[in-house]
Amino acid sequence: MIQFLSLLKNPLVKMGINKISSHFQHKAEKTKIIRAAEIEAAKTISVEQIKQQENSLKDEWLVLFFTILMACHFIPYTQNAMQRGWEILEYADPMFWYIILTIVGASFGVTTMNKMKKK
Repeated sequence: MIQFLSLLKNPLVKMGINKISSHFQHKAEKTKIIRAAEIEAAKTISVEQIKQQENSLKDEWLVLFFTILMACHFIPYTQNAMQRGWEILEYADPMFWYIILTIVGASFGVTTMNKMKKK
């Protein structure tokens, strides 16, 4: 026990303890600031904005678009155009695909999960 107390008196150990405690104090202050900012941001969102998003038709438009896109692959008249489209898309920049994935993911991923939570 005496060795442990003498270890605490060591200047290097004191410095390490001070660094660690200041780290945790900083982290706690940062967490408080982030939470306060989140609460403030939540106050600025109006009930009307939330209700508008619930009645938004963007999901339905995306479903309709992808349904028509898929169906065109099976209609003989449009098959050549679909094939040509995929050939063109082979050369699309990867950013194009990131944008498509973001749009679909944001629309279906978040709103579908929210709708499932309500049930």
